Amino acid sequence: MAENVCKGGLRAAGVKYDVEKFMNAGPDCFCGVCSRWGHVEAKCGALKMPACMLCAGRHLTKDQKCNGVGCEANAGQNCTHNVNKCVNCKGNHIAKANCCVEKQEAIKTAREERRTSKEREGERCNVTTDQQKKPEVVEDGGPSTAEAEKKAQNHEQTEKEPEVQVEATPETEGESSNAGTNEPPMKQW
Repeated sequence: MAENVCKGGLRAAGVKYDVEKFMNAGPDCFCGVCSRWGHVEAKCGALKMPACMLCAGRHLTKDQKCNGVGCEANAGQNCTHNVNKCVNCKGNHIAKANCCVEKQEAIKTAREERRTSKEREGERCNVTTDQQKKPEVVEDGGPSTAEAEKKAQNHEQTEKEPEVQVEATPETEGESSNAGTNEPPMKQW
């Protein structure tokens, strides 16, 4: 269904909207157009200036062809005849190689962002109110942990409002539960 919506668009309130697939682009995303880290093809600003991830040439990787005589490598595949060059760090390797400094930095940045994101999410989930806080334990003769917890429980019990108990009175026949109001009495069957 999602593919159909992306192809045909979406209509709401008589207006047609173009829809595109959501791509979560982080620092470790690799663009298949410019062969750089940090974005995806759909968000690439260099659509008219592609870069091959194999040789750093000004063409798409899928258009890379081997010039070796008798080479049977398909277009877009790396072979021994190609001279590898990274478009990011200018090293003698392909752009996605694990030895690439730019790739390592992108992965490191993405891990850090995910870690801090999880920490922020954890902080939102662990919010405490003043009523939930317990007294601090002081090392220089202050209350022990058990004493502090007992004081906190006693303090919470004294702050609570006293419970009000209401006695149920039996209703006489013909009276309804809306007595004392201007509404007509309800008959019980």
